[in-house]
Amino acid sequence: MRIAIISDIHGNIEALQAVLERCVGMEVDRVVCLGDVVGYGADPNACITEVRAVADTVLAGNHDRAAVSSGYARNFNPAALAAIRWTAAELSQAHLAYLERRPLTVKEDAVLYVHASPYRPDTFAYIGSPDEGRMCLAHTDARICFVGHSHHAFICSETGDVEILGEGTVRVEASQRYVVNAGSVGQPRDRDPRAAFVVWDQAACEMHLCRVAYDIAITQFKIRNAALPGFLAERLAAGR
Repeated sequence: MRIAIISDIHGNIEALQAVLERCVGMEVDRVVCLGDVVGYGADPNACITEVRAVADTVLAGNHDRAAVSSGYARNFNPAALAAIRWTAAELSQAHLAYLERRPLTVKEDAVLYVHASPYRPDTFAYIGSPDEGRMCLAHTDARICFVGHSHHAFICSETGDVEILGEGTVRVEASQRYVVNAGSVGQPRDRDPRAAFVVWDQAACEMHLCRVAYDIAITQFKIRNAALPGFLAERLAAGR
């Protein structure tokens, strides 16, 4: 089975559609979403509709929770706060209810899916580097832990023998433990503006950290047209 793991779409329908199109080309059998479907971008309803149609597992991210309950936005910066307030007003009642029902974690045998960190998932701590990834393995017995949230894509093994950033393929060994950060579909921050996602080919024992280009200019136009903070449009082209 080939499983696509996507995260941090953030209302960017152009990036999401580009990723899903690539997934079709890679003959993906299943899609898992690690959360933050909304926030920042101008197409929150469309992104939820698309994710619900393709993903059988969808977690809650901090922006998803903040769209439903303003208390989760207490530490947001001004741009993020303005965007989540706009998003909350824009979302349909059905989509708000859907976000409210999303779990923080899903465990499947030796695999853990979580938006932020296995350590107190409800606090949404960031795992932005392989070193932080290895440290988080102390808080789970999972052999493979998939995370998002930091918008920095990487794969690392517990021993440090495997470590790739941004894009590439690693062989998954049964004797190793791994942290896989899927990066961000809709707002990468690792200096690569292309949408990031992961494809886990279980039969081949390979993990692919993938990037795909999309029409950033359209997304930027929509953000500005919605009168969202201009910085949210500008950062997309720089991947920061």
